[in-house]
Amino acid sequence: MAGVIDVFPRRPLALRTDPRRRRNRILLLVAAFALALPSLYWGYQTVHSAMLRADLKARGVPAAETLGAEGDCTSRRSRLSGDQTPIDCWLNATYRLRPEEGGGTRTAPVHLEGAAPIFTPTVIYDPQDPDRVMLEPEMERSLTWSELLGPVFLLLFPAIVLLIFFLGSRRGLAKAARNPDPAVACVERVNRQPRKLYLHSRLPGAARPHVDVFTPPEGPLLVPPPPGAPADSQWVLALKSGGGHYVLDEQLAWLDLADDERNRVLSAARGY
Repeated sequence: MAGVIDVFPRRPLALRTDPRRRRNRILLLVAAFALALPSLYWGYQTVHSAMLRADLKARGVPAAETLGAEGDCTSRRSRLSGDQTPIDCWLNATYRLRPEEGGGTRTAPVHLEGAAPIFTPTVIYDPQDPDRVMLEPEMERSLTWSELLGPVFLLLFPAIVLLIFFLGSRRGLAKAARNPDPAVACVERVNRQPRKLYLHSRLPGAARPHVDVFTPPEGPLLVPPPPGAPADSQWVLALKSGGGHYVLDEQLAWLDLADDERNRVLSAARGY
């Protein structure tokens, strides 16, 4: 066992670049960005609506005449009763400006929470920019809980993907490799999943075990047990890092080693 520790290089090491791993991590970032788009769009609409509502309440004026509105409305049908609950409408409202703003008619898209109106509500517009408009009931209402919390809820999905991204990073192993301190750890438990292998190992004298994750066909580098160790225990090669350790793979493929360095360590680990 002393041979494995002795032949392990002590120079600063780097991690090898894995094209497949790098591609998968890029795909995770792309997925997180794609999942964040609906939340960003919904949040932008909510912020834009809130700012427009505040501006129109402060300086908005009613149109000289609201001529009408056309568009589509959505509703939700109950599967139990068959009743429909109105959700909202997206309309194109036509209105006439006051003489102070030059008169004339304009058409602008507007949103209306709830059911379609029988008579078109009054259009309120910004005299400094008459294309910024809202229907009066929409201007007076408060933001709904869905508008306030919906974008935040949708951010949970990209947050989960980012969590997977950061948990899959090897920053700890990279830090341990920069100042390598090899050691052997005792395998306490192995949890095999269809696509993952979870290895629980403990350094001699450590207070608690450390968990390393391997993706088959990858596995840990098994080494001969140290003198006096129980015969039924398995031991693996690891790099110490602070109060923990990182188990190395069986081919030492994660580390950027010279061929002769890798062969010496593997030969010592396998006992020949």
